[in-house]
Amino acid sequence: MRDHIHTIPVLDALRDPQGCAFCTMKKKLETDAVRFIMGPAYMEEDVRMETNKAGFCKYHMNSLYNEQNRLGLALMLHTHLQQISNDTEKIKSSPPVKLFGKSPLFPRLQEHMAKTHASCYICRRVDDTFDRYVDTFFYLWRKNGEEAKLIESQTNYCMPHFLMLFNKGEKFRDVLLPLWQKIIQELESDLDWFTQKFDHRNADAPWKNSKDALPRAIDFLGGYKC
Repeated sequence: MRDHIHTIPVLDALRDPQGCAFCTMKKKLETDAVRFIMGPAYMEEDVRMETNKAGFCKYHMNSLYNEQNRLGLALMLHTHLQQISNDTEKIKSSPPVKLFGKSPLFPRLQEHMAKTHASCYICRRVDDTFDRYVDTFFYLWRKNGEEAKLIESQTNYCMPHFLMLFNKGEKFRDVLLPLWQKIIQELESDLDWFTQKFDHRNADAPWKNSKDALPRAIDFLGGYKC
């Protein structure tokens, strides 16, 4: 199996996933994006133009804050707020459009902000690359070689990414469905025994594979990172 630049991140996650391989890919993309922003990039004009327009969602603002570069984050949020202020002034000073004798300033402001702040800079950056990873995943699967065997041997795909695969990989649904059912049935069985272990009559019985059933079920249902 020869690795290429566009397949390496996907194969790395499949070979050694920390849970769902897609969650592993996304987590690395987010980590890399946060470190990129908190490095010298936040002073680059083209990057700042984008962050000024898009801003950041609450989740990624917290991620940036945790990187300890408080000056860099403050500079970006300051100019982002300036952008919002400038946009507001432009809308206020633009020729009013009368609607039943009134100028709908606030609807226009809401519409503008909804269009320009529909997502955060990091979300967009991550999603663009992640979509290419998904395309690469299906490319590897179609090759029907060692890569396909590696993909089909995975047992940790989470439910959100399972559903993503069902939607994007129509040709592979027949392969995915048995794996989906197997994971759910095993989790259901393990959770059942986990609850039965709380009965004093089963106190001395072995845990079998149920001791970590609860966190595994949470990871499956919600995603290891999602």
